[in-house]
Amino acid sequence: MDPVARRYAQALTEEAQSAGQLDAADADVALVAETLDGSRELRLALTSPVVPSPKKRAVLDRLFEGRVSDLTTRFLHLLVEKQRDGQIPDILEAYRLLRDERTGTVEATVRTARPLSAEEAERLKTALQGRSGKTVRMDLRVDPSLIGGLVVRLGDVVYDRSVRHQLDTLRGQLAQRAAVSLN
Repeated sequence: MDPVARRYAQALTEEAQSAGQLDAADADVALVAETLDGSRELRLALTSPVVPSPKKRAVLDRLFEGRVSDLTTRFLHLLVEKQRDGQIPDILEAYRLLRDERTGTVEATVRTARPLSAEEAERLKTALQGRSGKTVRMDLRVDPSLIGGLVVRLGDVVYDRSVRHQLDTLRGQLAQRAAVSLN
């Protein structure tokens, strides 16, 4: 994690905590991050050295007025003022990681060949929480190229239980046996 992004994220966390607005800051950060993720133009405008700071503040005000707390608005203004506006996505990500550390949460990205039912997703989440010992936030994605099964990335660990992986493994074993029998 970028040390500058971490420092700003930590400052926001501490300020929100001292103001008793940690939950509001969490929701605000999620909203701002989602908005930035959804708009390439907005990200470019915020990171562009050509766009003057007052214009950037005005854009942020128009987008988030009444939608985020005053604390978050002041924080965004501070980032623009300190010319850290280009790092806003990194700072928001650092904030999310710090929040996850604080709450004992781990991100699980789950790719499945077909959509999971609500019951299957809940069973998987429970199993992952048991394995990790943490609260799991799942990001479910459908990937038909897996043929069947699933691939789970839980933190830094990947569990590949897909049919595609099994076929690739089998193909490799058969090729290795064929090479050995030719010798």
